[in-house]
Amino acid sequence: MLYKKERPAILMFKDGRYFEGIGFGATKKVYGEIVFTTITGAGCNETLTDPSYKGQIVVMTHPLVGNYGVPAWEKDPYGIHKYFESDSIKVSGFVVNECCKNPSHYESVKTLNEFLLEENIPGIEWIDTRAITKVLREEGVQLGLLAVLNPEESPNIEELRAEVKNVEDPNLRHLASEVSTKEVKIFSPSKPRGKVVIIDLGVKNNILRNFVERDIEVISVPYNFSYGDIMAYKPDGVFISNGPGDPATYKSAISVARKLINNSIPTMGICLGNQIIALGAGGSSYKLKYGHRGGNKTVINPKTKQCYITSQNHGFCVKDFERGGFNEFLTNIDDNSNEGLIHDSKPIFAVQFHPEASPGPLDSLYLFDKFIEFMEL
Repeated sequence: MLYKKERPAILMFKDGRYFEGIGFGATKKVYGEIVFTTITGAGCNETLTDPSYKGQIVVMTHPLVGNYGVPAWEKDPYGIHKYFESDSIKVSGFVVNECCKNPSHYESVKTLNEFLLEENIPGIEWIDTRAITKVLREEGVQLGLLAVLNPEESPNIEELRAEVKNVEDPNLRHLASEVSTKEVKIFSPSKPRGKVVIIDLGVKNNILRNFVERDIEVISVPYNFSYGDIMAYKPDGVFISNGPGDPATYKSAISVARKLINNSIPTMGICLGNQIIALGAGGSSYKLKYGHRGGNKTVINPKTKQCYITSQNHGFCVKDFERGGFNEFLTNIDDNSNEGLIHDSKPIFAVQFHPEASPGPLDSLYLFDKFIEFMEL
């Protein structure tokens, strides 16, 4: 039985199956692709603001979320948000087992509930996230809806079942255009030693920071910038960012990648950028059953047998890029899917995971240094 101030909430799959819980955050109804992530509760704020989650209702497998609260919207000396991956929440809806109402952290200025309220994002708690995750792992990601109602309302299950049948796959939209910068942005260290143009398909703030902290000036450009417009900045290298959606729909970025490859421009890609480079090389993409989302994904270099524990967030993968002169240099241990590609003779490589999110003894931050070496700075 609901208490007086509690709001009923429903998470429903497109086939009509549903889970009941308690709402938090905004009182509203949203639609999207229901996915799960194994990132811990310590990655909550980064997950919420990651542009790669655009169009998705995200299920956290970690049981308690929000216990360290939400920090302020502070920026570092370069003008980049210090604690978030973008300037707003990007997930469509948030699903947790328990939303902590009394966080404890010296940098916390608000609760998770308050954060979602401010950003007009609905959440649902006291729901069996283990059962949801089991469905997604066994059957694959699902389309569905998340509805948070007013306290006095009762969910009309039959109406919701009729409504959820019409939910469209967000991957059919050009999601990168919804999260990309609308104007050129420049982030510059005091004494830059090089210049990189980033094709922003939904770039994460920590990627920007990793370049600037290495004394590289960053010029972030919209998703549809042409090859000519990019090269007009005379960059030492070009970076193709992470982002949401189906890589095959991003024809402009694929065309740019093809020209970068043909002209041997030093190029690096992360996540969606890995897929765009592969497609530019003549490869193909396919959708994973339930994707790779979490902070504990192991990849291996098949030649050296060295492993890395990585952070990942993608629903698509690539193959057949060898025809364009690339080799696979990193592989996912769980399903043997591609985790990195590198050209045989040109200064171009990419990884499917997020090295900017992997500090520690098994980190892969060296990849940014590798790219700088490729630029011969």
